[in-house]
Amino acid sequence: MFAAMTTWDACEVLDNLQPITDYMGIEGWGSSTSEGGEPGTREYGNTWDPDAIGCGNLINLGDSEGYTSGGEIAVAIVPAENEDQASAAYQERIGAAASSGSAGRDFRKTEIGGPWDEGVLYAWTGSADSPNTQVIARDGQWIFHIDLNYAADLGLRGGGEPSYPFTEDELHQWFIETYFPEVNQIVNDKIAEVK
Repeated sequence: MFAAMTTWDACEVLDNLQPITDYMGIEGWGSSTSEGGEPGTREYGNTWDPDAIGCGNLINLGDSEGYTSGGEIAVAIVPAENEDQASAAYQERIGAAASSGSAGRDFRKTEIGGPWDEGVLYAWTGSADSPNTQVIARDGQWIFHIDLNYAADLGLRGGGEPSYPFTEDELHQWFIETYFPEVNQIVNDKIAEVK
């Protein structure tokens, strides 16, 4: 299973992150000012995250009070040779995420349950009030990890109308209740094909 997973194209497995694109209203990939495009694939052994296959890029969230609003998302599927290695890798990832988050403001932690063996969502406010989120979950001998940051919704300043089709809390709830369970099913179905 491990060897097969290392050859997967994460963008292909995850439908080019279309559910995230739709939910967040992402207008473009690859440049903070462009529209269209697709997220980029990172193969196993890549320099960004050598233990994972990945999909992601810069994102364009469209206009926010006259400014082009953007951010970056990196999504990783992390296969391990056995459950002990996956558990160790999970602990390492949540430790690194907690360390990053604790340097920001308003650091928050939310536990994630089934169908995952263990999981957590960390959120904090970074520079320029930008929301940062890392969601990490383990199922058996693989991990799913999202690292997301994006510009603050300028429409919300002074009690105005939001520019984004989601709030930070809504996005977190969607990740935990909808997207992560869907990805768990997709990846486990694909694993079942190679066993």
